Amino acid sequence: MATSGTVIKDMHDVGLKPRMIRTLLKEDVPDDKIPFDSPSKLSRIISCIQSHKLLSEPSITDNNKQIERWKSSVDDWITRLLSLVSNTASTPDKCWAGVCLLGVTCQECNADRFLRSYAAWFDKMLTHIQSRGDSQFVKVAACASISDLITRLAGFPNVKKEGISLAGKVIQPVLKLLNEDSSEAVLEGATHLLCSIIASFPNTLQRHHESVEAAITSRIFSGKFSVNLMKKLAHCLALLPKSKGDEDSWISAMRKVLLLVNGYLTEIFTGLEEETKWDEAVRLLVPPGEVPPPSLWGQKLLEDTSDKERKRSKLCSISMFMLCCCEMLTNSYPVQVSVPVRSLLALIERVLMVDGSLPPTTSSLLILAEQEFICSELPVLHSYALELLTSVIKGIRSQLLPHAAYIVRLVKEYFKRCELPQLRIKVYSITKLLLMSMGIGIAIYLAQEVVNSSIHDLNPILDGASLHANAKSEILVQPFHRKRKHGAAGSLEQLHERIGLEVETSKNCPTAISVKIAALGALETLLTVGGGLRSESWRSKADNLLITIATESCKEGWVSDERKTFLPNESTQACSDLQLAALRALLASLLSPSRVRPPHLAPALELFREGRQEIGTKVSEFCAYALLALDVLIHPRALPLADFPSATSFNEVNHRFPENNIYSVAQKHSNPFSSGMQDTGRGLSDSDDDLYKSWLDSSKETEAPAGKNMTEKPSETLRVQQGENIPLAGSSGAKSPWRNEHEPAAASADKEIRSGDEIMVDSRQLQESMEQHQESSKGATILTVAGDPNVTCVDLTSFASKDGTLNSRDTEMASVQAVVAGESDRLATKYGNTATSSAQKDATFDIEDDDSLPDIVDVDPDSD
Repeated sequence: MATSGTVIKDMHDVGLKPRMIRTLLKEDVPDDKIPFDSPSKLSRIISCIQSHKLLSEPSITDNNKQIERWKSSVDDWITRLLSLVSNTASTPDKCWAGVCLLGVTCQECNADRFLRSYAAWFDKMLTHIQSRGDSQFVKVAACASISDLITRLAGFPNVKKEGISLAGKVIQPVLKLLNEDSSEAVLEGATHLLCSIIASFPNTLQRHHESVEAAITSRIFSGKFSVNLMKKLAHCLALLPKSKGDEDSWISAMRKVLLLVNGYLTEIFTGLEEETKWDEAVRLLVPPGEVPPPSLWGQKLLEDTSDKERKRSKLCSISMFMLCCCEMLTNSYPVQVSVPVRSLLALIERVLMVDGSLPPTTSSLLILAEQEFICSELPVLHSYALELLTSVIKGIRSQLLPHAAYIVRLVKEYFKRCELPQLRIKVYSITKLLLMSMGIGIAIYLAQEVVNSSIHDLNPILDGASLHANAKSEILVQPFHRKRKHGAAGSLEQLHERIGLEVETSKNCPTAISVKIAALGALETLLTVGGGLRSESWRSKADNLLITIATESCKEGWVSDERKTFLPNESTQACSDLQLAALRALLASLLSPSRVRPPHLAPALELFREGRQEIGTKVSEFCAYALLALDVLIHPRALPLADFPSATSFNEVNHRFPENNIYSVAQKHSNPFSSGMQDTGRGLSDSDDDLYKSWLDSSKETEAPAGKNMTEKPSETLRVQQGENIPLAGSSGAKSPWRNEHEPAAASADKEIRSGDEIMVDSRQLQESMEQHQESSKGATILTVAGDPNVTCVDLTSFASKDGTLNSRDTEMASVQAVVAGESDRLATKYGNTATSSAQKDATFDIEDDDSLPDIVDVDPDSD
């Protein structure tokens, strides 16, 4: 393409921008000659402007001529739009197009051009809001365009005064639109513009606060608009306290809303609750000594109404005012405020505890038709009450701790009452939010209820396990009787007994897939947060249930994206989401802390390996992540003992093993052999014994792996005098209570003190002493560590046979008790096998060879 000797390089060339603008003006943007025949053409124009940034006008470029062409084309663009905005009487459709495009220009144009022209553009659009003769859709477009202009103007702090002035000019026209019987579209546009003014320049509404509040609440009380418009009105009412920006305004608005809602509930719930509920609400909301106002915003708080339409309107108002409370709790506010938590929780409990049944203490009689009407409206009220509880948890966060017991009791009670799927999903969501926000402290009290509810909703015996038998079904049907692989359970009856479920045979209503997904999400959060604390009563049930659900949800095959293309229905997508939720919960079950090895690791790994093969799906991505996360269980890491260099003198041993490193609790983690030895497929006691024997036999020349019971001669490199106490410096030299009373007294060995810290025992004298006592029936080697009162005292006793050989009883590790002075906790030493390497002040170690160190035996952790 070549024009005037220039060539367009590519689609990013600056010279292409003015050409595209002129093409749009010539072919698509209407004028006196070009008609506006299709609103879809406007969408294409806006898309072209936004994607190519045609109105951005960069200030620096290599070619100044191209800048001039671009600015000239933008000037022509704005001139055309202003001409369209001014032409209102003859062609309202072209005026509507011009107003819409001018709003897009306010967002996309250069900052310099915007600051030069925003005042003129504002005046042009304001006339369409003030005029009575304009069409309704032109007013809606003008409200949206002015909202875009004010929002961008708020981003320039240097013109804040001008912005407040312009926003003040809009308030009266907007109030006029709200008070008139305008169409719903105009009311929605005016409400959106009002929200933009409050968010951008809140001080503008300070003088008009009461009038704006009255206009919004009157529209909410009418209850004759769509739910979408009513939600926008509630959102605007929640933002209104920002116009004053002080704590009293926020608290006053919240108190008015709560009083009005409780007054309406007193009228509607007559006969379904205790008569003292209104008095309790007033006591919490009205300060002592004050009288509650008889009316708010022109509405009486207490009145008897038998008209069903009037009650339905009040129920709608209650829902919207509860939504307003949600917005006030979650939106930001310029100052810190005191939230009436008790009043909010009392209102939530009041709504949730009404289920349509007549309480035994009530004396009034409801007409059957009125009870039926209230029961039909209760699910909506319960839904908004749960939304309010969610907002309370989100808005107050850690300050909710004093009320945690109240909330836990409320959630547990409603779990037992709630049966509707949408409401159970919300309760599961609230449970997850509580667990994540308040941590393991709340998990202790909610765990059993979450597990019981999840078992109720995920029970495969009631609902069946064939998810793909009917792709058009929303719920699970067809109970199955197939055996699963990997020995999870032989049959469903055995699984039923293992989980410990008590099933009512009369129940035949299956659970919706969406509820199952919510239950799996709650179980996943519970296992992540509190799986390792006080979980003995429910952990095995949860683990068994999760492996069953994951296996059965995937046994008919994986729901791939290709299948979704050929069967594009909601049920297929729900089955895919259920598979993913089951796998996520299963991974949390495997990774959650537990006292035992995960019992279902092998079948879970098989599921994840199969799911990883479904390339290109979310299940495949998660299964690949799960296998990576489970690698620590499949191949537990341990420090390579054989890689330590050999030490040829006591000084090197002293350097590698600081003194008292296993006796002192404060230096416990400095032991290099105390980590990485848990997930080896054996019990802790067995691994301790094996590693302890390996250190006792470290000087033996053997090729057998650690842990075998072998009879060999005592090491020549380590000789310790038998039957004698070898006290450290500062010890009392008292005999150990473990010494046999019938043992002959052992002769004392000569000791040599070197460097003031090391107590060396002459090996020759030790050897002679050992020869003198070889014929004794039993000998004892006792190491007593004492001195510092903050250092743990350990008595380690090992027994030798008469002929000097070591049998299995001789190598058995003695019980070790650790008591740390000055500490309140009692700690037990995990690995007594390293005691011989840390008694630096008692004996001399001559390590000549490191070939005797045991090799690490790498075996399959799931093998026998």
